[in-house]
Amino acid sequence: MPTLFTPSPSEPDELDRVIIHQFDAARPSPGGIDTCIRGILKYASNSQRIAVIGVDTGVGPAWRKLGQWEKYETAGASFYFLPVVSLDPADQNRKIPHALRLIGGLLKHRRRVPSAAFVQAHRADTALAISMLLKGRLTYFIHTQESGLTGKTSDSVWRRAAILHAAIEKRVARRAERIAVFNPDYAKIVARWNRNTRGFPTWYDPELISAEADRVAKKVLWVGRVEVPKDPLLAVSVFEELTARDPEWTMDIVGSGTLLEQTRAHAEVVGPALRVHGRTAPEEVATLMARSDVFLMTSHPGYEGFPRVLVEAMASGCRPVVTDGSDTGSLVDEAVTGYVTGRDSKHIALRVIESSAIDRGLVRAVVHSFSAPAVIEDIYADLSTWKTA
Repeated sequence: MPTLFTPSPSEPDELDRVIIHQFDAARPSPGGIDTCIRGILKYASNSQRIAVIGVDTGVGPAWRKLGQWEKYETAGASFYFLPVVSLDPADQNRKIPHALRLIGGLLKHRRRVPSAAFVQAHRADTALAISMLLKGRLTYFIHTQESGLTGKTSDSVWRRAAILHAAIEKRVARRAERIAVFNPDYAKIVARWNRNTRGFPTWYDPELISAEADRVAKKVLWVGRVEVPKDPLLAVSVFEELTARDPEWTMDIVGSGTLLEQTRAHAEVVGPALRVHGRTAPEEVATLMARSDVFLMTSHPGYEGFPRVLVEAMASGCRPVVTDGSDTGSLVDEAVTGYVTGRDSKHIALRVIESSAIDRGLVRAVVHSFSAPAVIEDIYADLSTWKTA
């Protein structure tokens, strides 16, 4: 977590990059984009002067005001932060899209935003807006696969406007100076619209990962947004099957979302061996990964871009058991570094049991090169070093 350094009485100047997203420097939110931005601030702000335009989730410093700059320190580097609207990205029961409220806040406080060489967005709608509102060359980060936000199991508001979202994404891609895509298949498609496109893996933070710990046998971990696309209720069903075969199994479910109370209600029926933690700090998640035996993913096909949580779990030495469509980075080698299964809870439970034969050293080796400093340095390399996907 970044440490609050000081309120900033005036806007920063001479910036290299301004990032605009539903992000609060004082509080992590569920999801890979939030973790991605925190990694960038930690490892890229050593060489770049970065500011973030984001949101107030209600847990910032007592003196926080919308439209007032804050300065933070992380890993010896610093960055600026400007909250422009009050909202919690974890609250999916929204009547007005979060992105629309963020852009409204940006419009209101636009005079406080200095110019920067680059402006960076992590959503198509936000990217289109800032390309018209702010000066600077656009860098666009894509975190989903093709139609990832518009598929039938998506919880995005864009699910009801798939054609419009596709048109916006293509328009943004053609305007962008460069595009980083965290999905190998979609990177090839986007490269047809903009030759300055590259596919990247997501990363793990080596300072958080602990591969050697007091690992607990027969302990399963599930981490993610507790929403329909991730299907946490299937994870509960898998655990019921596991304990029917062997009552020594335990499981932790970590994350928050609209299905949290329903998931907790199911867990209470199953018993105390299944714990639902809710929203959890990254450091605590890392500790759970280091202590867990098996990492379970139950995402629906068509949603994941390049799941960061899977990379982090494998770097921690968890043996992965994932449903079809979860391993979009092709990290899991069947029966060698884990298992990929269908959505039948009995079959998944059997694979969890069989995963005891998986060599943790092989699991870690697959993602060894995906450490944050290396990947982030590659992303922000000079444009001349980029190769079309």
